[in-house]
Parts: sequence; C-alpha cells; structure tokens
Amino acid sequence: MAKLCGKGLWLAHSYDLQRAAEMAASVSATYLLVKVGHGPYYFPETTRVMVKRVRALGYHPLAWVQITDRVPQDALKAIIEAQTLGYEATVLFLGTAMVTGDQMRPLAEALDNVEIPRERLFLATPPPAHLPDPRVLDVLAPICQAGWMPLAFAAWGNNPEPVIHRDIYQTLDALSLIWDKTPEVYPVLSPLHRIAGPAFLPEELIPWIEELSRHGLDFFSVYHAANTEKVLWPLFQSLNVRCQDESGQPATPEPLAAGMPDIPQPVYITVATSDTVWGIINRHGLTKQQFWAWNAHLWESRGLPRDPDYLQEGWRIRVK
Repeated sequence: MAKLCGKGLWLAHSYDLQRAAEMAASVSATYLLVKVGHGPYYFPETTRVMVKRVRALGYHPLAWVQITDRVPQDALKAIIEAQTLGYEATVLFLGTAMVTGDQMRPLAEALDNVEIPRERLFLATPPPAHLPDPRVLDVLAPICQAGWMPLAFAAWGNNPEPVIHRDIYQTLDALSLIWDKTPEVYPVLSPLHRIAGPAFLPEELIPWIEELSRHGLDFFSVYHAANTEKVLWPLFQSLNVRCQDESGQPATPEPLAAGMPDIPQPVYITVATSDTVWGIINRHGLTKQQFWAWNAHLWESRGLPRDPDYLQEGWRIRVK
C-alpha cells in the first residue's frame, strides 16, 4: 500500500457517516475510518455497507478494529472480511485497553498464518510510555508494516510537547528496532480532554495543532467525527500536510529530501491586554474577512456575536 497522504476521520458507528462526511468536506479530509469490529465481535452489515457508501461519497475507506483482552484472536474475522470487501487497509486499535504482550500473541500468530499483506495493516496505540504493557508493540508491530498511528491524546497529559515530541517522535529510534525500519508515523488527534471527557475549547486545541505541525505531517486523523465540535473544524482544516499540492488536494507522496522545507503552517499570537481586533488586523496585514474566517470560532464557541470591540487576553489568534 502507498503511503497515506492527507487527513482522516474515525467513525465509531455507521450512523456517524453523515456528520463525518460534512466534517470531511470542511477540513479537506480524504479518508474515513470505519469501525468493523470490537473485541471478539464482528459487524458484518456495517462492514459490507459502509465500504460502498464511503466510496460513493468520494472518500478512501479504511477499516478499524478495536482490540481488547477478550479473545483477541477472534478479531481475525473482522480483519479478513474488511480486506476481502475492499477496504484499503485495516487499523488494529488498542486505545486504552489493559492488554499485555502475552495476550496479543494468539492474534499475532493468527495473522501470521493467513494471507493478509502486512503492508495493509496499521497499528494504533498510545505512546509506549502510556501503554500498560509496551511489549504489545514487540508482538504486533512486526505484523503491522503499514505504519504506526500513535494516539496523541490529552489523556496522556495536558502539555502537548512531551506527549507528541518526547513520547512519540523521540521513541522512533527504539521503535525502528521493533519494526525493522523507521515506521511511517500518522498521528491521531482527539478533540477531548480525556477518552470520554469534555471537549477542547479552540484555544486549548491550538497548542496540539502547533506541536504536530512542527514535526511535519503527511497524514493525520481525528478520533472521532461525532465527538468533534464544529467550532474545532477550522483548526483541523488549517493543519497542512506535506504531500498536498497547491490546490489542497493530496498529491502522490514521494520521499522528502533531507532539509526540504515544510508547507507553511498557521501562525498564532497570544492576545495581550492592549490588543484590539483592528490593531491585530492592521499589524499583520489581514483583511477583516480573513480575520473572521480564521478566528470567529473563538466568539462562536462562547455564544458571543462577532464583536470587534470584545477581545479576551490570553486568546490564541491566527494571523497567518
């Protein structure tokens, strides 16, 4: 399978498709990830119908299976059927499951005994430091050669720098020994403070967007569409990926030369007490229309009108 390029949205249920399609159009996503199994349970009707519906809407279908400690090898049926029915790849999602490496061995052995291309299997897990048993990577990574989808969630810590830089990107040297190569890294963002917690306000999500952008991305995804408030959509839309062409459409990804500059990422400032909307517009050479297109969510998320006379100290305002 070719490297992923663009943006993806996770669907926890088939009835999330309409909202996911609306969000995908807004944030320029190209992949929809459909849940086809949970633990030992396979969802045959969802698996069969959704691949057709996703393709009919013009998106790439990926399947995902939530792996649990309940007979994990039984997830094999969902994985095989997803590949057979035409999903482009399948993601093994561990989430916060309290699973051990020993519990995953029957699944790895089962996958090793069937003809599923390893380059069509992804592994989605918390960063190693936040896994109950990091040995699950030793067991599953060799099977999932398409790449790693690290869960860059605030559940692991409120500060994005250590979660993304230290716990994800600084572990790649060690993970390359497990994968026998440096794995492709496709981060997964969550719009929530915790796995099932309150949603981010826009200014709380911005530092996570900025930290990811510093590492350069070919693909990232959002878990999941139904949990993502519309006021956050412009932020996910603003996060560029390196393999998109000037029209914003995914281009055929090619290896990036060392030192090659990334696509410019959004620039934000922190509002000071003396700042005004008109002052920021003039200082940064913005038009009124562009300012509101980028920043109206700060007012709307609080139920406020777009009032240029109201600006709150500490807000993060996009200026480029």
